[in-house]
Amino acid sequence: MTLAEAIESGDYLQILLAQRREIAADLPDEKGPAKAALHRQLSLLSKEIEALQRGGAEDAEGGANVEDGEFDAAAI
Repeated sequence: MTLAEAIESGDYLQILLAQRREIAADLPDEKGPAKAALHRQLSLLSKEIEALQRGGAEDAEGGANVEDGEFDAAAI
C-alpha cells in the first residue's frame, strides 16, 4: 500500500507502515544530516508501530492479560 492509499484508507497504522517503507527506500540516497534525520524518524516510527501492534494484540486477548484479584467490599 502506498502512502497515498494508506492516507485514503484512514488507517493510522497503515499510514505509519507506509511512511516507514518510504523512509527505508529513501535512506540509501541520503547523506549527512538528512540521513541522520531519516534514521531518527525511522526509529520513532518503528517504536510507535510496535506499540500500536502490541496494543492490538492485547485488545484481541481481551485486555492487558492481568488476573483479577478477589473483590473485597469492605475495602471501599
